[in-house]
Amino acid sequence: MALNSPDDKEQLTQAGIESERLDQEITARYGEAHPHTINIRELRGWLALLLEQPGVATRWHLHTVGLQTEVWGPTHQLTQGSAQRAVHAWLKIDDPQEGVVLGRELLAMLAAVLGEDSEVTHRALRRLEKMTAQP
Repeated sequence: MALNSPDDKEQLTQAGIESERLDQEITARYGEAHPHTINIRELRGWLALLLEQPGVATRWHLHTVGLQTEVWGPTHQLTQGSAQRAVHAWLKIDDPQEGVVLGRELLAMLAAVLGEDSEVTHRALRRLEKMTAQP
């Protein structure tokens, strides 16, 4: 399926359905920790973000970071890129409760992948602190 416009929600929804089917096929054929499986799951995160589902996108990116860390390690360029995408998606979450829950997972991942002293980790921590301080 070709995606002609990232604004076409109907096509995006269909792409999400197709990516789920493809994920199942690739996982059955190659296994959970294969680069093909990781790539399709990264795609599912991207599609979720385009469908304005930042919480779902964040979960997919957190998941792929875990797989990439297992396969390539935390310092690998692809792992680091997925970590950045997880942060990008998380920043778009409007629901404070979901933001806090995923923010805690995100911080643990960022500390492991980018380090506790990274600027990205510090920015995420500051945002999470603001979210938890709100009534």
